[in-house]
Amino acid sequence: MSNRLVPISIARILVGVDGSEHSKKAIELGVDLASRLNAEIYFIHVLEETSLPQGFEEYARIEHMDYASYFEAANEQFLVPAGDRAKAAGIKKIEPLSVSGDPADEILRAAETYQVDLIILGSRGLGKFSRDFLGSVSAKVLNHSKCTCIVVK
Repeated sequence: MSNRLVPISIARILVGVDGSEHSKKAIELGVDLASRLNAEIYFIHVLEETSLPQGFEEYARIEHMDYASYFEAANEQFLVPAGDRAKAAGIKKIEPLSVSGDPADEILRAAETYQVDLIILGSRGLGKFSRDFLGSVSAKVLNHSKCTCIVVK
């Protein structure tokens, strides 16, 4: 038996993006790895349909904003800066993904659909249960993913 490590090929990286500090660190790590490995990078932002941010109803009333408009604004806030960061690093293939649903399920679905080799997530996000179930999304993705995962603190 050989003691040599088997090289892992990483051609596609999926990074969860939600605006949290841990998510920002995940973006940096993802961009750094993608640029070093000449890999494609996919940024995913999942908006939970069942849990609009606290105070959204009042904000939406004042700003005359509907759910679809909020969805678009959230994507501009999270996905555009991540894509810009990747472009600045010289990454050629950048794919922003914007979906709604359960964050862990949607991340796992995207990983399968795009056949990613690596998922990078922040350890804590901005989801509705983040105070009660710290890391529940990352834990579910780690437990059910078919590819390598990195959780960033």
